[in-house]
Amino acid sequence: MSPTPPSSALQQIKQRRSRTLTTIVREEIAGMIASGELSSGDRINESELATRLGISRGPVREACRSLEEAGLLVSVVNQGVFVREMTLDDARELYQVRGALSGLIGRLAAEHATSASLKTLRALVDAMNEAADQQDLSGYYKLNLEFHDLLMKIANNRMLADLYLSVIKQTHLFRRRGLVQQGSLKTSNQEHQAILDALERHDGAAAEQALTQHVAKGWARLAASIEAA
Repeated sequence: MSPTPPSSALQQIKQRRSRTLTTIVREEIAGMIASGELSSGDRINESELATRLGISRGPVREACRSLEEAGLLVSVVNQGVFVREMTLDDARELYQVRGALSGLIGRLAAEHATSASLKTLRALVDAMNEAADQQDLSGYYKLNLEFHDLLMKIANNRMLADLYLSVIKQTHLFRRRGLVQQGSLKTSNQEHQAILDALERHDGAAAEQALTQHVAKGWARLAASIEAA
C-alpha cells in the first residue's frame, strides 16, 4: 500500500480539526439555548461567538448549518441565523413524539435499573425538591435535565437515545416556560417521584405510564403558560 501523500494527510488533519471545532461550537450553541442564554428569535452573532471561543468563523458557520438541520436554528436571507421560533402546533407535535419516546425509556429503564442508578435518581429528586422549595428555576431545570438524561442512559438503547436527544434539544426552545407557573416545580417533581416509585418496583408498565403522563402534563403546563402570555 502506498503511503498517503503529505498534502492529502494535511488535508485530512484539517478536516478532522474542523469537524472537532464544529462539534464544540454546536454544543456551545445548544447549551446556550438549553440554559436560556439564547431564546427563540435571538440572532446568532457569528463574530462574537468565534471570538468567545477563540476560533475562526468557519466552524461557527458549519455548526449553525448543522443546527438548522437539527431544527434549532433558522436562516433568514440577508438577515442572518436565528434561534428557531416554534408555533403552538410545532410544540404540541414535538411533545407527542417526546411522550412516546419517554414511555419506552421508562419501560426499558425499569428493566435495567440498578441499586446504584436508583440511588442517583433518588438524590436528584431530593435535590429538585430543595430547588422547588426555594423557587430556584435555573437550578431545578438543570437537575431536571440530569434526571431525564440518566433515565435515557439507564434504558441502554443507543438508537432510542439518538432519537430522544434530537427531540429534546428542540424542546429547550420553550420547555422552561412550563415550569414558570406558581407551584409547577413541586407538581413536576411529584411526577418525578411517581416515575421513581415505578422504577424502584421494576414495574415497566407503570414506569412507561408515569413518564408518558409526565410529558403530557408538562405539555399542559406549557400550553397554559403560552395562553396566559
